[in-house]
Amino acid sequence: MEKTREEYTKSINEGVAQREAVEKAVAEIYKKGCKNVFLVGCGGSLAVMSPMRYFIEKYSELPVYEFNSNEFVHMKPRQFCSESMFITSSYTGTTPETVAAAQYAKETGAHIIAFTGNLESPLAQTADYSFSCGSKLIIMYQIIFYMLRLHGDFDQYEEMQDILSKIADEMYDAKLAAEDKAKEFAKTYKDEKFFFVTGSGAGYGECYTYGNCILEEMQWIYAHPVHAGEFFHGAFEMLTEESPIIVLQGEDATRPLSDRVLSFAKRYTKKIIHVDTAEYADQMPSVKGIFREVFTPFMLTEILAVYSYELSVIRNHPLKTRRYMFKVEY
Repeated sequence: MEKTREEYTKSINEGVAQREAVEKAVAEIYKKGCKNVFLVGCGGSLAVMSPMRYFIEKYSELPVYEFNSNEFVHMKPRQFCSESMFITSSYTGTTPETVAAAQYAKETGAHIIAFTGNLESPLAQTADYSFSCGSKLIIMYQIIFYMLRLHGDFDQYEEMQDILSKIADEMYDAKLAAEDKAKEFAKTYKDEKFFFVTGSGAGYGECYTYGNCILEEMQWIYAHPVHAGEFFHGAFEMLTEESPIIVLQGEDATRPLSDRVLSFAKRYTKKIIHVDTAEYADQMPSVKGIFREVFTPFMLTEILAVYSYELSVIRNHPLKTRRYMFKVEY
């Protein structure tokens, strides 16, 4: 495991501890008027927000839009206005297109919330409210579900906060339970040159992240992240018995989409890596009922972090290795 239990729980609980500040920010925005929500970013910083679009669309009639930062700046969507809640993220806080998107949001008069590892960065300085912690998802949960509560769409907010107070220790138990499968995955597939990665619903953001950000960006392995619902509209024609496919499966309403992919894959390939949040229910007793769906993206993210670490170790290719990122102009 990359982190000790103490290091991991500290990282998660830093986000949980910001509840009061998050609620204050969301309440101030809501009081001023919140007509819609825009989730804007690039790469993994956008993908980590993607599950929140799923939850807003499922639980609320509040309009929500998801945009790549650069597309947002150039398109300037008509729905965006001074009553929009603009949520954005950048690890460094210096991603040029994301900073530009935030600056345009500021000019528009929108309400800006930013996540960044550097609260002194240009992005943080542009935002109305900035947050930094080890888990962007934890802060995102508090922002989005508190907003849904204020909007009258989510009565289980206090119960969710109670789960958040326990989730760090339970999730670490789940990560420990995933270690054997993660080591076997790394040992078996360390020399593969290509992976399919599928997911859907609340888990699709992690599907994109694992294919694009982990396998390609951090491990230099070709990968095709494809929505489970779209798999049968092109990608499946490339599946052979030697094609490794990572099937990410959560416990949200779209679970049947991954069931279909699994059923097909079992007939035509010998290389299936199935990562299913349902396998970790015993390690996470606080997460039950509706919250098996709500915490699907968080569970997938944290379990896959174990897979990523083990793969990087056996390949002797640290996850921070880069060829171009942060090294050349692009």
